[in-house]
Amino acid sequence: MGFDRAAVLDGGLPVWAAAGLPLEDGGPAPAGPLGDFTARPRPGLVVGSGEVTAALADPASVVFDARSRERFSGAGAEPRPGLRGGHMPGAVNLPFGEIQHDGRMRPAPELRAVFSALTGDRERMVFSCGSGVTACVLALGAELAGYRDLSVYDGSWSEWALPSDLPVVTGTENGGPQL
Repeated sequence: MGFDRAAVLDGGLPVWAAAGLPLEDGGPAPAGPLGDFTARPRPGLVVGSGEVTAALADPASVVFDARSRERFSGAGAEPRPGLRGGHMPGAVNLPFGEIQHDGRMRPAPELRAVFSALTGDRERMVFSCGSGVTACVLALGAELAGYRDLSVYDGSWSEWALPSDLPVVTGTENGGPQL
């Protein structure tokens, strides 16, 4: 959204609490000065189904699916009613938890090894999941591993799997290597 100075707390709230840092009980937030941030979306960082379709057909690109192996294969139930089970033809399954250890990101060399094993020499990556949230975990992992040509499909499976002409397959045949 055009904000260059951002950070992610590796390990999230559990790490914060374990460090003994202050927590609030969920009451109203203290009043403070209003900011003046203006969002400036950057083309290509967030993509739609058309760009995903193009990436699936592009031999220089890989589309990752961060959902569980069961949901990816179509064997697991979808938590949202009305969605087809399975995955995008040609997508590679990498459940987001596999790039973490105890809720924290794996070290950059390990991340590079995981992504490299699944992408070969392809540098262009598009990330999807159920709703666009855990796709961001994979995108962050790829960024930490040194990749730069990255996009998140924010519609993700919630959009793709609606009854439509977007293709869906089941099984693991198009899922790439299993780690």
